[in-house]
Amino acid sequence: MTIENIIIEGMAITLERKNIKNMYLRVLPPNGDIKVSAPLFASDDDIITFIKSRKDWILKKQKLILEKDIKAPLKYRNGEAHYLWGKEYILQLIKNDTVKHVLIDADKSMMYLPVPKRSTIQKREKTLNEFYRAELKKAIPQVLDKCTKIVGRTPKEVTVRNMKNWGNCKKDGRITLNLNLAKKDPICLEYVMIHELCHLIEFNHSKNFKKLMDEFCPDWKKIKKKLNE
Repeated sequence: MTIENIIIEGMAITLERKNIKNMYLRVLPPNGDIKVSAPLFASDDDIITFIKSRKDWILKKQKLILEKDIKAPLKYRNGEAHYLWGKEYILQLIKNDTVKHVLIDADKSMMYLPVPKRSTIQKREKTLNEFYRAELKKAIPQVLDKCTKIVGRTPKEVTVRNMKNWGNCKKDGRITLNLNLAKKDPICLEYVMIHELCHLIEFNHSKNFKKLMDEFCPDWKKIKKKLNE
């Protein structure tokens, strides 16, 4: 495989020539970097034609990435920034077959992730997600007690899992919270808890629901914005 840095019509491109049959184009977050993979036998003219034919798509994709501030996928490697209760920590991998739990050094703002000798991104992510799950479960009882007193409703149960929404409430009174709330400022957990408890009164997002949110969590719009940053 060979790697070249080329410029075509003002676009900086990383070109990889390798043993493949077709050409592939990627525009990557967070900066909209352009990467092209091409077969070893592809001519310069073929590659240039391929890139030019997709210029409009490239520019549109770069604009989308920059405007929406799309982040690069996490690799769970040394030096990466991760968060716990709204605070940033730098990840440091520890090759350890006996220690299974994430360790936090608040003074140094370090998060130590124990990994076996042969670890994959998926396994590292799983270990860290279990840490966030445990952290959230520890925080829930106190927050739930506070929020049930505010709203006047008590859920049947509260569970934690990895999901797209920050929270979910079923008609039978079961509430589910996203384990990633452990990454956010604690006030975000209170907001989501109140939000879901309000669904036990108003099972929709109607004007009445918003009135409940205004009553029980006056700053909910600001907190919601902070949560989604």
